[in-house]
Amino acid sequence: MPFLVVAAGWAAACGSGALTAKGGACFQAIDCQLGLVCIAAPGADAGTCTDDLTSVATLPEASTDAVAQPDGTLTDAAIPDTGTPDTGKPDTGTPDTGTPDTGVPDTGASDAPLG
Repeated sequence: MPFLVVAAGWAAACGSGALTAKGGACFQAIDCQLGLVCIAAPGADAGTCTDDLTSVATLPEASTDAVAQPDGTLTDAAIPDTGTPDTGKPDTGTPDTGTPDTGVPDTGASDAPLG
């Protein structure tokens, strides 16, 4: 029985699951219908679902006083010699073809008689 009371309270708290239409009250963007966002007014408890982003997407006023400065000129920089040049010759060393050591590992004990 306690489970049913909790489930009923949860369902009531979550509402019917319908999304809020444009102009309706919201608390976050997922409360609004597709294509709408939740914009909160300063000092308000809840926001409003809207598709008008002019209050959010603000850019500073363009100043006509400042003249844009061009970037510096691009020049090719010399690459310094930092080591031995690559001769391009491949390694011609002979690979190790010896048989692997399969003996008993050294335990550190001396096998020579003392005396």
